[in-house]
Amino acid sequence: MESLTSSAIRASVPTKVLDSFWVWAESFSKPFTGGARSGKWMLFYEKSLLDEKWLVVKDMVERDQLGGLAKCSTARTNPNATSSATGVIIVYTPDYLDQEDVYRVATVLHEKMDYKKPMFYKTDEQTLAGVYKSNGSQKNHLYRFPL
Repeated sequence: MESLTSSAIRASVPTKVLDSFWVWAESFSKPFTGGARSGKWMLFYEKSLLDEKWLVVKDMVERDQLGGLAKCSTARTNPNATSSATGVIIVYTPDYLDQEDVYRVATVLHEKMDYKKPMFYKTDEQTLAGVYKSNGSQKNHLYRFPL
């Protein structure tokens, strides 16, 4: 992961950032402790909506309503992206085996973000193994919401 101390972490306008793949948000009161079992929900938006949606997620992370850490794609071209017309907001959870917490975060996101499409949850193990749709992986997620 990129260093969370970079100036990009507090950026509010992801589509204006060109020097980093991600902008970050983290909880002020409960630091995220990821590990071998961390994972993330992925929410894909048209670029025209990305900045607005990011502000909502950033606020929820900072107010401890989600998993403590999130990131949003920026204007920088990412080789793992499946489309240049969309961006992604990633919301982390510390333990993919804690299905109660994983689905709690999904429920909050689905309701607060008024997300109309299925959401997919990918483990960090899958990411580290190179499991991406852009490189031909047929299934790049562990969970789906709604079920």
